[in-house]
Amino acid sequence: MADKKTIAICQSGGKFETANDGTLLYKGGDAHAMDIDDQMKFIDFKAEIAEMFSFNVSNIAIKYFLPGNKTTLISISNDKDLQRMVKFHRDSSTVEIYIFIEEPLALEVSTMPASRSSRTTLSETVLPIN
Repeated sequence: MADKKTIAICQSGGKFETANDGTLLYKGGDAHAMDIDDQMKFIDFKAEIAEMFSFNVSNIAIKYFLPGNKTTLISISNDKDLQRMVKFHRDSSTVEIYIFIEEPLALEVSTMPASRSSRTTLSETVLPIN
């Protein structure tokens, strides 16, 4: 049987500002709420968040703060991370979740001709020693 449900306040589109005491404050953006519990699977959690904000599910990163710590964001990237977050917030009725869009990594393409050998060609400049 699942434990009590926690309300996840999912926020995106805002910015973090650092307060005088070093804690992070989230300003602006949009917020949506959803129920979560210790039985929820990460893939379902991520899909629901992506649908809420009309994001591509493969481009989002999900983070939260530990209770009593507003200086370090903790990543959620699998079932175990999600279960830990629910466990850490079991005494709270809500948890704030922050959604970030991850930019796809651009692949660097070498302009050097490809080698036909099985060895890898490195793209670097070699300067002669005088």
